[in-house]
Formats: sequence, structure tokens, C-alpha cells
Amino acid sequence: MEKPFTRKDLATGEFKIISKGRWGNADLYQFQRGQKIWVVKDFSPCPPFIRKTWGRFMVKREFQALQKLKGIKGIPAEPFLLDVYAVCYRFMPGTTLKETPSELIGDDYFFQFENIVQMMHQQNMVHLDIRNQRNILVTDDGEPALLDFQSSLNLENTPHALHKIMKDIDISGVYKNWSRKKPDSLDSGRRAHLESLNKKRFLWFLKGYPLGTKTDRRS
Repeated sequence: MEKPFTRKDLATGEFKIISKGRWGNADLYQFQRGQKIWVVKDFSPCPPFIRKTWGRFMVKREFQALQKLKGIKGIPAEPFLLDVYAVCYRFMPGTTLKETPSELIGDDYFFQFENIVQMMHQQNMVHLDIRNQRNILVTDDGEPALLDFQSSLNLENTPHALHKIMKDIDISGVYKNWSRKKPDSLDSGRRAHLESLNKKRFLWFLKGYPLGTKTDRRS
């Protein structure tokens, strides 16, 4: 399948830097090709040892997650590999949940977000870093989207005994952010579930970048 653009196109075209990665993180670019705007997550500027090991691993990991979740509204669409050092997907305009005032979030926002996470779980995928509000988007249409799948795991590759624990980590992130941003719409049943999950915080060592450090960027 022909790629929407190549690294040569990226080098000769106009792109906007979203953020520059630290030593072990990718640079993020916004690149327009025709009528479409893309996000490029690129590890090629990293030091060679990082680029050729950690970088290649994380690019492959995120691409495989996005491929598996294709078709779910609120998950970055049309992913492809620019090369072994960069993954690309369609840009979704909006602001992160952290940057969005509560009064600008609709009452049905978190119900929709919960549904996205549940559909992800039905595909045997977990995100593991949903408590980080920078990984959650409020789109320009006021709908939720989930970003940054570098910390995600395919449950088909993990012991079955851990599946519920890992899904609970995701759900606790949904309800935690719900209680922070729209507490009046969090019903008693979900609130009780959150309180129950918070009593198991010793399990949260599994959350977020299980093989590395977290990043605090919109990605």
C-alpha cells in the first residue's frame, strides 16, 4: 500500500513542530499533505543508541496498537509507518483535557470517553496511562479522543490473570478524570467503583510506560 507521504516529502515540505522530545522521546510534527493534516511522531533525531533500540520498539508498538484499534471513533486514524523510526496518523484538532476548563466539557463527554475505552478493551488492548490528562483530547467538536499509545499493551500477549487488573487501571483513569472535571455527572455506582479501585493502588505500578519513563506532551 502506498504511503500518504515519505520522509523526503516531510523534509521538503512545510511542517509545524508540536513538541521537541527529550533525549529518549520522539519529536512531534504537524504536517499537511493535500487536504489532510498528519501527526508525525519521529525518533530519528534521538541519539543513535536510543533511535535504533528504544525508538524502533516504541514506533512499532504504537503503530500496532493504532492498527488494531482502527475504526474506533476517538482513536487516531489512518496510522502508517513513515519508516522504522516514525509513526504517523491523522491529526485531530482540539485541546488536551488538562488544558480544557470544566465548563467547556459537555455533560455526555465522559460517557462517550468511557465507551471508547470499553471498545478498546473489547479489542484486547489497554492504554495504561489514562490518568494523564494530556493523553486525552477534547476535540473541536467537543468529543473525546485518546492519544499516545506508547504505553499500551496487547492483552493477547499477557497472562489472562492480569487482564482485569490492567483494564481496571484504564477504567480508574476514566473515573478519576471524570471526578476531577465533571463530578456532578459521575453517578454513585461509578464513584463507588472508583473508590474500590483506588484501594488497589498497589497495582498501579503497571500503569504508564511499563518499560520506560512518561512524557508530558500532547501526542
